[in-house]
Amino acid sequence: MALMIDGLFDTPAPKAQNARPFTSVAIAAFDWLFGRLALARSRADLLEMDDRMLADIGLDRATAKHEGQRGFWG
Repeated sequence: MALMIDGLFDTPAPKAQNARPFTSVAIAAFDWLFGRLALARSRADLLEMDDRMLADIGLDRATAKHEGQRGFWG
């Protein structure tokens, strides 16, 4: 007498139809967010640099202040 569950585990589980598009969107969103946070940190670092450091990277104080005060979104 064969059990009804003998063939139950032979078939693979069904795949989610929309899993990849969601993960792609989520990864893209996190990449954007982390990129913007890194940009905000870099801009904040400009505000803390002294004139010698700014001269080393080719910026003057006014340009560094303008760039450092910009928001993370743009």
